Amino acid sequence: MSNRYILYNQSVIPRDSLHLSPEEWFDIAGQSIRQSLFASGNRIPFLKSWLDLLEKRFSSVGWHLPDEFSFPEFKNELEKLLNRNRLFKGSWIHLLIIPVFPSTELDFSPTFKCIAFTEELEYDYFPLNIKGVSIGVSEKFHNTADPFYSSMVRTPLRNLMIRQEALVNGWDDIVITDQNGYLSETSGSNIFIKIKDQILTPAPANHYYPRIITGIVRGLIGKTGCSLTVSENITGDYLSKAEEVFLTDDQNGIQWVLGYEKKRYYRKISSILHEELTELIRTTDQFQPGSSG
Repeated sequence: MSNRYILYNQSVIPRDSLHLSPEEWFDIAGQSIRQSLFASGNRIPFLKSWLDLLEKRFSSVGWHLPDEFSFPEFKNELEKLLNRNRLFKGSWIHLLIIPVFPSTELDFSPTFKCIAFTEELEYDYFPLNIKGVSIGVSEKFHNTADPFYSSMVRTPLRNLMIRQEALVNGWDDIVITDQNGYLSETSGSNIFIKIKDQILTPAPANHYYPRIITGIVRGLIGKTGCSLTVSENITGDYLSKAEEVFLTDDQNGIQWVLGYEKKRYYRKISSILHEELTELIRTTDQFQPGSSG
C-alpha cells in the first residue's frame, strides 16, 4: 500500500502510529506553516528553492528557521519518507510545521513540531490545463502588505471570501490589485500577460507572493522568443489588450487563461513554457536513488 509512512518531527513512522491521521492534524492545526512540495518519483527537483522560501516565511514574523528544516538536513528526512513509501510517479509532500509555545529561546522564537505525508499523483510533472481558466478583477480585496508576512497571518476566512467573489461572478479565479489599483496576483497564482513580443508580470512593489514555479518560468521565457518585463504599473486594461494570459503557482505549475470578460486568449506561449518546465523537472536531480530507505 502506498503512503503508509509519514514524517513526524525527525522520524519516519507508520501512519497508524499516531492517534490522529495526518489529514486530521492539518484540519485542526491553528497557527502553523503549511507547504506542499512537488516530488517526481523520489526527487524534489527544486527543493533548495522551496526551503529558501520557507526560511523567508519564518523570518517575516521574527522566527528563526531551525536547522532541521534547512537544506541539506531536511533533504535527508524527506528522502527517507519518499523511499519508504516507494512512490514511483509524482506525489505531493504535504508539510505542516506547528509552533510550540512557550519557548526557552531568548529571542522568543518558538520550538516546532513537524508532520509530513505523501499523496500519490497520476503524473510526475505539472499537466497543462486543457480547459482554459476564466478570470476577473476583484473589486473588494487588495494586497497591501509584505507578502511573506501576509502569507503567515492571512486567515483562511479571507482566502475563502476572495474565492467567493470569484464564484459569485462565475470566474474560475480572481485577480487582486494592490492599494493603488495595479495588478498584483490572483487568489493563489502569479500572473503573466503577453502583448506582442513582451510578457509582462507585476513587480514586488505590487505585493505579490513570490512562488517557486513562477521564478523558474521567468527564467524560461527567453526560450519563447519573447522578452520579460516586470512592471509596477499594470492595470486591468492590459488584460483587454493581451493576446495571451497565463498563471503560475506551486500547486498547478502553469495554467492557461481562456478569457477575461469578453476577451479570449491563445494558448501558444503557455504550451511552450509547459514543455520547457516539464523537461526541466525530468532532468533536474535532487536525490541520489537508493541512498536511504
